[in-house]
Amino acid sequence: MSKTNDENVIDAEVKETEGEKKEEKKPNIFSRAWNKTKQSVNDSILEGKIESAYKKAHLEYTNYTKDEMLSKTYYGAIENDKLTVFGNHEVKTYSVIIGPDEKAYYVLAIEETEVTSTVEGVEYKRPGMILTLDSNVEEVNVVKAGKRYFIYKGKIEK
Repeated sequence: MSKTNDENVIDAEVKETEGEKKEEKKPNIFSRAWNKTKQSVNDSILEGKIESAYKKAHLEYTNYTKDEMLSKTYYGAIENDKLTVFGNHEVKTYSVIIGPDEKAYYVLAIEETEVTSTVEGVEYKRPGMILTLDSNVEEVNVVKAGKRYFIYKGKIEK
């Protein structure tokens, strides 16, 4: 009979231990919300570092689009008349891209791709774009009149 009592005591101890573990694992509403917020902030910081590392490793290109007042800036590299940039952007065909060397290109085609960025020795893949470029761009001197443009026929002063 003493053997049976010992077994019951052991079972009771195990059940209590399991019950204590369940209580420790159950987080309250505040800690769950805090952990989600903390993770979200950490993810945002990491994404910022990934984009920043890509920008530091690549050149800046400016995109000008007809009838838009503001230009857009992209970071990337040109290889074989194709500019690979970080992120997905609204790019229109036949808009003009100007590189850091002031060379201009027309955008002929746009396709999605993945780019690689290295942060603290770890490579991350993120969405990117490949812009097919045409370097056969003719610069003209114009006079802007409201929403219209006219070729300037006067003497060009520099």
